Amino acid sequence: MTPALKQIAAGVVALISLTLPAHADDGQDDLGNWLIWNGTLNYSEKWSMFTEAQLRLWEVASNPNEWFVRAAGQYNLTKRTLFALGYMHSRVDPFEDAAPRTKENRIYQQFTAKHAWSRPILEHRLRTEQRWIETSGQGTDFRNRFRYRLQATVPVSRDQMGPQTHFMNFYDEIFLNYGSRSETFDQNRLYGAYGYQFTKHNNLQLGLLWQRRSSSRDFYRLQIFYTHNFDL
Repeated sequence: MTPALKQIAAGVVALISLTLPAHADDGQDDLGNWLIWNGTLNYSEKWSMFTEAQLRLWEVASNPNEWFVRAAGQYNLTKRTLFALGYMHSRVDPFEDAAPRTKENRIYQQFTAKHAWSRPILEHRLRTEQRWIETSGQGTDFRNRFRYRLQATVPVSRDQMGPQTHFMNFYDEIFLNYGSRSETFDQNRLYGAYGYQFTKHNNLQLGLLWQRRSSSRDFYRLQIFYTHNFDL
């Protein structure tokens, strides 16, 4: 491992070790856990289907409060660019008795572009979302949202990504509302993870996500992220 990559790995470890104790007294809802599975079924060189399921826990190992499923049809414009049209459904069941339950149905359009920059693989993801949010006792609210994510995947144990490769993954994503009465800034997410690519089809990531909401409150989410792809 090069000195630069050692510094990156040490930075992620330091971020996790310093952040968690510093915020342990802010309230039990500050540190939660997201369990994520996703996969892509490749029909051909051009067409594929993406699926994802998430279980989000309000605390590290208790109080599951959100279920999330997503599917999208994808078309490869080139080897490095992709367009997707998808649908998402989520349900939030807060554990507080007085808090309202919400359901969301969402349609989204997404453009992704990848390119190599020295050793890291950079990915730009732009997404627009049309969201129908149903809150118990309050009806349905329609909102539009734009998201931009810049992600870097850095192979650690090899020069390039491939089977049996340790890697680091980092991203920053901003969420902006538009075309509604909601304030423009929705949230920002900053993520760092260490992962292992088992084969060309599957990998596992263990990471920490920092989330700043429009309320100016910070949330910290551990993530266990498994990916498995299939070829027809």
